[in-house]
Amino acid sequence: MKRLKQAGTVAIASALLLTGAPQVWANESVIAADGMSVSSPVMPNKGQADPAEVKISKDQAIELAKKYIAIPEGYVLNSINLNSGGYPYGQAGANWSMNFSKTVKDHYYGNISITIDGTDGRLTNYYMNENDPERKPSYPPKADYKAAKQIADDWIAKMNAGEREQLRYDERDEQSFLTPLDGNYQYHIRYDRTVSGVPYTQNGVNVSVNGEGQVTSYSFQWDDTAAFEKVASPISLEQAVQAFRDKAKIELMYEIPYQAKGDRKPITTYQIGTFMIDAAKGEPWDQAGLPQAGGEERPLTDKPLADKPSPSLNLTKEQAVEKVTSTFTLPAGVKLQNASYNEYTNPDTGETTSVWNLNWSKPAVENEDNAKLAGSTAWATVDSKTGEIKNFNLNSLYVPMAEEKDVEAKVSQDEAKAKAAELVKKLLPGYTAELVPDTTPEKQIQPLLLKKMKTWDIRFKRVIDDVSAGGEAVFVNVDRETGDVIGFSNAISTSAYPTQKPQVISLEKAKDLLLAQYDIELGYEPDLSDARVYPDKIKLMIAAGEIAPGASPDAAGKSKEAKLVYKLMPKYFREPVVLDAVSGTWKNASTGEAVSLERVKADDIEGHWAQSELQLMLDYQALDVKDGKVSPDQSITRGEMIKMLVIAMNGGNGGIRYDANRTASFADVKAGSAYFAYVENAVDRGLLTPGTDFRPEDKMNREEMASLIVKALGLSGLAQHDAVFNDQFADKAKLKHLGEAAIVVGLGIMSPVDGSFEPEQEVSRADAATAFFRYLQKRAEIQDRKYPVYF
Repeated sequence: MKRLKQAGTVAIASALLLTGAPQVWANESVIAADGMSVSSPVMPNKGQADPAEVKISKDQAIELAKKYIAIPEGYVLNSINLNSGGYPYGQAGANWSMNFSKTVKDHYYGNISITIDGTDGRLTNYYMNENDPERKPSYPPKADYKAAKQIADDWIAKMNAGEREQLRYDERDEQSFLTPLDGNYQYHIRYDRTVSGVPYTQNGVNVSVNGEGQVTSYSFQWDDTAAFEKVASPISLEQAVQAFRDKAKIELMYEIPYQAKGDRKPITTYQIGTFMIDAAKGEPWDQAGLPQAGGEERPLTDKPLADKPSPSLNLTKEQAVEKVTSTFTLPAGVKLQNASYNEYTNPDTGETTSVWNLNWSKPAVENEDNAKLAGSTAWATVDSKTGEIKNFNLNSLYVPMAEEKDVEAKVSQDEAKAKAAELVKKLLPGYTAELVPDTTPEKQIQPLLLKKMKTWDIRFKRVIDDVSAGGEAVFVNVDRETGDVIGFSNAISTSAYPTQKPQVISLEKAKDLLLAQYDIELGYEPDLSDARVYPDKIKLMIAAGEIAPGASPDAAGKSKEAKLVYKLMPKYFREPVVLDAVSGTWKNASTGEAVSLERVKADDIEGHWAQSELQLMLDYQALDVKDGKVSPDQSITRGEMIKMLVIAMNGGNGGIRYDANRTASFADVKAGSAYFAYVENAVDRGLLTPGTDFRPEDKMNREEMASLIVKALGLSGLAQHDAVFNDQFADKAKLKHLGEAAIVVGLGIMSPVDGSFEPEQEVSRADAATAFFRYLQKRAEIQDRKYPVYF
């Protein structure tokens, strides 16, 4: 028997969960559609649920939903649906999905979605989208991570009492947790299913708790049909660690940080292909059994056959058409239907590209059912400046699924590779010394898939002096029956990669660093290695009537066993990073900026009066550490101050960028400056007024900081009315803007110094970090800004 609970994103306040929620678990009595109590309500596994066999009626599902969740006043039921089989992925089971919403005088206040299992009456998902204009989260959040976890534990004790002993708290999110900079925050708590103490992460419970201490998300996924592999003597953790090290494939690759400031030079990186280790055999294991590319091969030629094309041409439509028709064989009877010219200027680089997009087709035909089907068509894209064909695709007459037949391959893979190589030499002679064959050998392709494969898909990856060029490649598709080329894709860019591999750290050191990103853990993973991962088998079985339309890959599988494996589990859940192969340091993949995988720590803040505020700014890299020190009592510069404020206002997101079209607002903070993006963002926010010089290395004084904070709070207009403020400062005559000083002191963001404001006094890093933490508190308290919440 099977009960598969579907994971989903759901939300509602924890206060809405009634302590007396009905315990209608599997194998216990529930109310059936006829009002009678029935036992063992879980449905037989038939691949797809029959609505007639659903044990919970619509009215009972609504009643159960209201018992699980106290629907807030004003929310009304506006839809309910029975989903049985085919959603998602045609899995067995049936669910009642309902939606409640609240609207007052045309204002939308939110909606609540609830899902009830139609076979046993359990709550499997719920979700609340709150849009109450009066809601204003406080800062710092009322609930910290520890409190949020306790709330989630209590929730599970009520909702998942039957599974509680099999659930294990997954601490990975907590390990990467950073104190939020906004009260409108969600803590995501995950519990994994375990089998004899070994986690099966495909099943489990997700609970989210917001900063107010309310449960805002819950989902339950559990497959009772899963069979777990028994391994008498799995290899040890030490053996698994060594296996990962021995079997890991490390590759050098150029990566372009597309959000980098200024010149976006490629980074030479080491990259590792992740995989799993069979706990019984100690060998690499791929859960999908997907074929891997072939072994090492040499480029098509030792030297290029010609120079790389110069972007000096300006092809006419006729010339572009000739490029395609003289290279590829088009189907008889097709005519050019469309030819469009497109030009694009990259705002980051200023480079202009232009292409001709061409389309050929022939008249539609009628099939036996008199339904019109598009005839053979062909598409092509030609670079009008270089004359290169970028793409070509031939789409033959559509054949209905039930009429598909096994492919009678008359062209071998080797023949297809030879034809593809000759085509590439003809079309891309300037790149032949950089294009390496990289195609999966026929012997590694699943037999069932091979029977249905219409084309040999030949790939040539771009490699420059043993370094892969950013994943660039050329693809050629050869018809297995006719030997015709029916597809071509040229994904080579004009990026300026180095022509020679630079000096890099050793492969052994790279392995150490790359594998250090992960914990190695014993766990179960679903075995998807048989043909059920391939849609062709699903189509075949549907056509034969063996399974219902919409059936899942599971329905076509031979085994549902979960494999015991060792897995690489990421330690860090932050922005994507790459390992710089030259320096051996980690860099942000988007910006190219140096980052630390571990939480940033400074040697000189332990025990400091502003330790927690300084650490908060360090966590978001709003303060820089040099030689392990942050120098908390040292004066902060104007550039550092703006960076800190913008990151704080931006919720900790420092990846702000401006393209080449952005004109610098200040002569001394141009596009190449480390502060450029932050200064420009401050200008856009109205915190700074463009001028001749910003002076980023000058020290920031107290009056300047007060002005920035008042502007960030949106109180600049009020600050101009000096008369409404008390003359509380002994040195008020020194103040240019009494109102700004009065506001920051009155709100407790800054403190007076012996009755004076001391406007010219320099601000230390500790003072700045503390002021910005207080700014975040007051922003949440006083601003009229309301927070629509989408969980």
